[in-house]
Amino acid sequence: MYQVIARKYRPQSFEDVVGQTHVKTTLRNAIAMKRIAHGYIFSGQRGTGKTTMARILARCLNCIQGPTPNPCGVCASCTEIAAGGAVDVIEIDAASNRGINEMRELRENVRYQPSRDRFKIFIIDEAHQITTEAFNALLKTIEEPPSWAVFILCTTESHKIPATIASRCQHFSFRSVDFDELVERMRWICREEGVDADDEALAVLARAGEGSVRDSLSALDQAIASSGSRLEAADVRALLGAFSIDRFAIVAEALAKSDPQPMLDLVDDLERSGENLQHFARELSRYLRNLMVARIAGEDTRLVAASANERAELVRAAALFSEQDLTRYLNLSLELYRDLQFSLQPRFHLEVGLLRLIYAGRLQPIEEALAALGGSEEPVEAKPVAPPMSASASAPARRAPTPFEL
Repeated sequence: MYQVIARKYRPQSFEDVVGQTHVKTTLRNAIAMKRIAHGYIFSGQRGTGKTTMARILARCLNCIQGPTPNPCGVCASCTEIAAGGAVDVIEIDAASNRGINEMRELRENVRYQPSRDRFKIFIIDEAHQITTEAFNALLKTIEEPPSWAVFILCTTESHKIPATIASRCQHFSFRSVDFDELVERMRWICREEGVDADDEALAVLARAGEGSVRDSLSALDQAIASSGSRLEAADVRALLGAFSIDRFAIVAEALAKSDPQPMLDLVDDLERSGENLQHFARELSRYLRNLMVARIAGEDTRLVAASANERAELVRAAALFSEQDLTRYLNLSLELYRDLQFSLQPRFHLEVGLLRLIYAGRLQPIEEALAALGGSEEPVEAKPVAPPMSASASAPARRAPTPFEL
C-alpha cells in the first residue's frame, strides 16, 4: 500500500527533525543528564513536528540502550513506537477523547507499571480540546505522577491549556520552519524519490506550506502525482492555484507608470480564468511586503521567502519605489484583502482597490507640497506707511444736530 511522503519520511531521530534546534538541544541535554520531566507541553502551528518530537522522545526514553539521546532504532521498543503500536506508549486524540470519563480512565491507567518498557508515556494530541472538568480530573495526576509516567501534551493553541496544568509541565514552543531549510528538505526527498524538481518549483511548494513541513510535503506529494518525475514551477502553480511573480510585476509596472488601464485588464483576466480574487489580494499583499523588505534589506535577506531569481526580480521592482510608497501600498492592499472577505461584489472591490493604489502613488508628501508652494509664491511688495494724522484731522467730522436734538 502506498505511504504518503509525510509519513514515509517522518523523522525517527532528533537529527532528522527540520528546524526546532532549541527544542532538540534541550531535550537531548535533559536525557543525557537524566533530568527527565514528568510533563511536557509541545505547542506551535500545525505540521512543525510536535507529535513527531513526542514519539522521538518516547523512543529515547524506552530504547533498550536508554535513556539515550540517540536511540538505536532496531530494538523492539524503537520499532514499535515508530509503527505506532507500542504497548507502553499511549497516544490519545483529545479531539474525540476530551471528557471527564476518558480522563478518569487515563488516571486509572497511570497507576499500573509499564508492561515491558522503562516508562509509560502518554502522548495527548490536540490537548487544548480537553474540557475544563477533564483537566481538573487530571490535575493531581500530572502534578504527582508515578515515577514511570511521562505526559506529553501537543497543542496548536497553548493559551487554552489551563494555567494550573501549564505550571506543572515544561513548555516548548515550536516555531515555523525556515524557508531555506524546508526547500532543502524537499530537495533531498525528491532525490530519494527520483524526482527532478527545479528550485522555483520547490520554492512554490515551500511557500504553500507557510512554515509547515507537513503541508509542504502534502503539496509535494500532490505535485508528483500530477506531474510525474519532473516538477516545473508553472505546473506546480497551476496545480496549487498560486500566482507567478509575472502577474504581480504587471501591478508594479502599472504603479510605477501611474497607469490604471493594466489594473483593469488584470482583474478581467483573473475573472475570466476563474481565479480566486480574495486569494489574489492576499498574495498581492505578500508581494508588496516582499518589495518593501527587498527595498530595505537588499537581495540577500532571509526575510523574503523566494528563490534566487525571484529575489533578484523583487530587488529590481523595488528600486522603482520609495520606502514610503511601498508602505502606503502595503497598507492599502491589506485593507483591500480585509474588505474582500465580506464583499458581495469582489470584482468591483478589487478594481476599486487597485485603482486606489494608482492614485495613492500620485500623492505628494506634505513637505514637498509646502516647499513647492513657498517657492512659487512671489514676494509681496511692502506698501508705504501713511504718516500719522493730526488730532484735528483724525477726529470724526461733527454732524449738524437734528430738530429733535435741539
